[in-house]
Amino acid sequence: MALPIPLKWHPLDAFAERFAENLSALAGRDPGLAERLRAITPATAYSIAAQGDNIFLGQPTGAGIQVVPDPLPASEARRLISGLYPTGNVGWSLLIGGLAYGWSWDRIARLPCKVDGAPGHTPPIYLLTADVDRLWAVLHVMDWRELLASPRMQIFAGADAGQQFIDQLSGDTRWPIPRASLRIESNLWPGDLNSMIQAVTERRQHNLSTTRTKLAALYPPISGASWSQRLGGQKLRVVGITSKFTTFLQHSMRDWLSGFEQMGYETHLVIEPADHLLCNAQTVTEQIAELAPDLIVIIDHYRAEMQWLPEEVPCVMWVQDRLPNIYSEKGGASQGPRDFCVGFGRLQLSTRFGYPVDRFLSTPVGINEKRFAGIELSAADRDRFGCDVSYVSHASQTAEQLAQQFAHTSNSPEISRLATDLLHRIKAWYAIGGQALCEVQLREMLQRSMIDTRVQLDEKNTGETVHYFHHNVNNAIFRHQSLQWLADAGVNLHLWGRGWENHPTLSRFAKGLADNTYDLPRIYRASKINLQVTPHGSVHQRLLDGLAIGAFFLLRWHPGDAVGLLYRDLLGWCEANGIQSESQLRQRADVRIDAVIDTINALEGTTVQNRVLDVFDVMQGHADNDFMTSADSIWEEYPQVAFNTAAELSQCLKRYLNDDAARQQVADSMRSRVIDRASYTAINRRMLSLIRTELAREETRCAA
Repeated sequence: MALPIPLKWHPLDAFAERFAENLSALAGRDPGLAERLRAITPATAYSIAAQGDNIFLGQPTGAGIQVVPDPLPASEARRLISGLYPTGNVGWSLLIGGLAYGWSWDRIARLPCKVDGAPGHTPPIYLLTADVDRLWAVLHVMDWRELLASPRMQIFAGADAGQQFIDQLSGDTRWPIPRASLRIESNLWPGDLNSMIQAVTERRQHNLSTTRTKLAALYPPISGASWSQRLGGQKLRVVGITSKFTTFLQHSMRDWLSGFEQMGYETHLVIEPADHLLCNAQTVTEQIAELAPDLIVIIDHYRAEMQWLPEEVPCVMWVQDRLPNIYSEKGGASQGPRDFCVGFGRLQLSTRFGYPVDRFLSTPVGINEKRFAGIELSAADRDRFGCDVSYVSHASQTAEQLAQQFAHTSNSPEISRLATDLLHRIKAWYAIGGQALCEVQLREMLQRSMIDTRVQLDEKNTGETVHYFHHNVNNAIFRHQSLQWLADAGVNLHLWGRGWENHPTLSRFAKGLADNTYDLPRIYRASKINLQVTPHGSVHQRLLDGLAIGAFFLLRWHPGDAVGLLYRDLLGWCEANGIQSESQLRQRADVRIDAVIDTINALEGTTVQNRVLDVFDVMQGHADNDFMTSADSIWEEYPQVAFNTAAELSQCLKRYLNDDAARQQVADSMRSRVIDRASYTAINRRMLSLIRTELAREETRCAA
């Protein structure tokens, strides 16, 4: 290499301190590799030189010290890594086959991680080199303490580096298979790097076949009656499956399993043990074969999505959220004879999507009353979390941002015009005091927008647009309007959750993320008032958990929270008069019952003609859930803590902010109702009773 200025070479021994620091960082994660590197005496001595921003490694030759070629200089490494991750975030795993001067390793280690659909996941990077001497030299030069200490940066060094990679990923399927590879060294593997990935895949398939054989032996075909008897035992083994990369469901699963433990059962949680690992269908299957459960429980996913779970074992899906994987014909058709559901949506999922109604237990979202028992606030807790009003949510994006995202995805000026018109209609609705919109009302708004903008959508796109605007845009407007009322009232407001620091009008109230285990209960306890605002009704696990630890809440009024007592009244009349269908209800309703039905329709924003589900069916849904989906049928205090306008909120603030005794009285009363009716233990007992009953009649049901 021709250089304008002669290089001044230095022995690597001069950098022994950096080398020692690097090895110390590596030893905490991979002591074997650290010891190998510590014991190395390179066959040929290395020297180092610098010229401007460039660093050179050199080795002695007959003609003096010569520069060791760098096949991937720093600028080229940056270009390649930027091409692979154009957003500047590592969103998937990569295999880098070779070291050179280490610039590619250095560059990728400095990039942040961001994975769509898996918040908190840090994809592993697989770093391979056959040249251990070169690695020894580079560790004298680079400050890689953070890289070397990170468990996601996996280093395989030596002539067998390729085989090490294959063995590790084949032996533990939680290591994600890299989506791409970058080759620097040619002697890592006989074929190309993708052939190593193929070898991993083939070995995993072989291991899966072995696992499935083991499962078949563990769970031979037995009758439903035998399973029913087995589930009546006093010592069941329950396995819960969830993901570390959820903000809420992982905590729900732990609480659900805690309810089984309080019943004396043995429980196991299948979850990623670290941020850089990922559970997948094969991982779950392997752990099921190892744990041999009597019952499998999952939240917001059903058995068939796991692909290889044994069909013999009873499996329960808790439906907590309205997700497209669940609310689909595929979801209903995938329900096998030993698949069960608990949660909400029983009638809609059974009538629309074919879920077996007899194997679906309607339940409220459960609470673990012992989860936060005994928490005492320290002085530091009160300083950090104490406030007039707190609100916890990640729903910080504005309605305008969400509507723009919808329009941008369509890449159509017409759809952008339609989205803007619909956004303005929703905002106008709430500006004049409209109640929380239901999907029927939103569909009618969309129809008017299509007429005015002369943009027509087919039925599929109409449904998708209504769903997006209902669950995203409408959601943001409803929540943020309430928070703006608080901001205008001048109270000491704390907003906890992702992104509030970027909100155009509420950023000054942002307090950052709240840890579910430590921060959340202390927020609830330290805040004079906690706020529950969602456009789909107040009864949600966050509210129930907060009430269970004795916190006081104000609730944004919602029509779905004001129909429970009406449906209970209607049920009593139907039972007293032998009414068993919607048609009978319509034919025999008297003047009073007609008025009750009219009030229900008005609250729910529907008419007899455009209802998705009949009044009779929805009434049964409330009854199936022990009237635990509507706030007014759970808490008689609901009218005292509900607000729907800025003026009503102001009155609630005046009433409760400076009256500790009043807040405590309401909080204690509402808490007692939660403990009595929504504990996981109580739900589990009802669920197991249903499962045993249905399994006992499995043969009869299948024959029919």
